[in-house]
Amino acid sequence: MSFTHILIPTDFSAQAKAALDIAIQEAELHQASLTLIHVFQHHPHTEVTYIRGNPEDQRGLSTEFGSLQSLGGQEPVVLRRDHVEETLTRLRELIPQSFTGNWDAEVASGDPADAIVHVAKEHHADLIVMGTHGRTGLAHAFLGSVAEKVVRHASCPVLVARSQAAEAASSCC
Repeated sequence: MSFTHILIPTDFSAQAKAALDIAIQEAELHQASLTLIHVFQHHPHTEVTYIRGNPEDQRGLSTEFGSLQSLGGQEPVVLRRDHVEETLTRLRELIPQSFTGNWDAEVASGDPADAIVHVAKEHHADLIVMGTHGRTGLAHAFLGSVAEKVVRHASCPVLVARSQAAEAASSCC
């Protein structure tokens, strides 16, 4: 089977890194494009903080969003933290410079398994490569398994990878 588009969900864990390494090998073998995705369970928001005076002076932290004129003529320093942009930057840093194929990165929000399956369909992915934490017993019962849900609901093959650290931890006890 030849793949043309591989989706790689990541939570930035060691297991996701192991899956990314496999996905890159598959993409190089099949000349397939890659899409990395990170899913926020809740829609991320942009944090904006207004600081009076010197940004290093934390005593000047202002929570008065409506009355910026009360800063005594000083221009406020505005700090903006965009979680989506930060995550896209982290995703882009995961692809090694040696990879010469086509790739993209995106962020979604919602239930991780549902979002992964939706993005796979939307992008016509013909393979999903993802990591698993390998939880068993009560941890699996309470936390569920995103990988298991994706395997059950995806319309394309799903390759599930575990990192060597996870393998060693599960075989030692």
